[in-house]
Amino acid sequence: MRIVFRGQVFQAELAELAARCKLDYLEVPDEAALLRELPRADALWITPTYYGAAIPDAFKENPGKLRWIGLTSGGYDILSRVGVPPGVHLTYAAGVHAPSVAEHAVAQLLCLVRQFPFSLDRQRERKWDTSIIPQLRSVEDMNVAIVGFGAIGQQIAVRVRPFTRRITAVTRSGTHNPLADQTLPLSKLDEVLADSDVVFLAVTMNADSLRMIDARRVALLKKQGFLVNISRGAVIETDALIAALHSGAIGGAALDVTDPEPLPPGHPLWTAPRLLITPHISTFGSKSTGKRLADQFARNIARFAKGEPLEGAISL
Repeated sequence: MRIVFRGQVFQAELAELAARCKLDYLEVPDEAALLRELPRADALWITPTYYGAAIPDAFKENPGKLRWIGLTSGGYDILSRVGVPPGVHLTYAAGVHAPSVAEHAVAQLLCLVRQFPFSLDRQRERKWDTSIIPQLRSVEDMNVAIVGFGAIGQQIAVRVRPFTRRITAVTRSGTHNPLADQTLPLSKLDEVLADSDVVFLAVTMNADSLRMIDARRVALLKKQGFLVNISRGAVIETDALIAALHSGAIGGAALDVTDPEPLPPGHPLWTAPRLLITPHISTFGSKSTGKRLADQFARNIARFAKGEPLEGAISL
């Protein structure tokens, strides 16, 4: 079995897996090398950052023997945007990144609630400033909503549970999940936004979630409420969020994803008040993530060889 890999991270874990499974494994450094090797590959393992239109286009010219594209990420919206070769199995790292992403999301919330950005600014100035005390909040007083309750949303619930008094999950169906105090259908989203002190966004990026939090829904958020987006930047209408932060209509926001992304240096998001931005890094930093990823690929190697359904299969 010949594997071509192009990625930013997890090179060591996947190379070790390939050696252990005695695969014909090649890591390529750029798109040109990838396209040269693609016709001879049974599978392509790739970070979404490197997945572009050239891949399905090349497949049209020379379909080769490629039968499996395995993304190393927890999101796969790039495939819908760019397109995929026909007749190829598609997988993503289902659940693999959830613990670290959830940890990052809860850390962002705590930084906002406890006003860490203010204190860090005063620290750089060597200034002991307690004027922030009236603005301090505690999650124990808050109702938390998690919009999207897949692997990441559930891991957020596990981590935020010790801090808060109530967790509301929002899903398409509203089917009860024991990790939440209540689970409501997406049709109740407006009511949930108006009733929650904290809203985590952990939805899959698709046509339904595009601009889900638009200007009308931003206006539903509590004046002292917090919004944390860990999904994709385009889930929020960026201009509406900027306006709400400048006007004081909401208490604050944290983004690990932005629209656009990467965020240009002159973009007004950078200077919006009460906003914490991290550059789409929530999945990184955990050795356990790499192990989970390699374990999932190992299971799928066995399934692929037997012609069985693959774990984390994507249907577009």
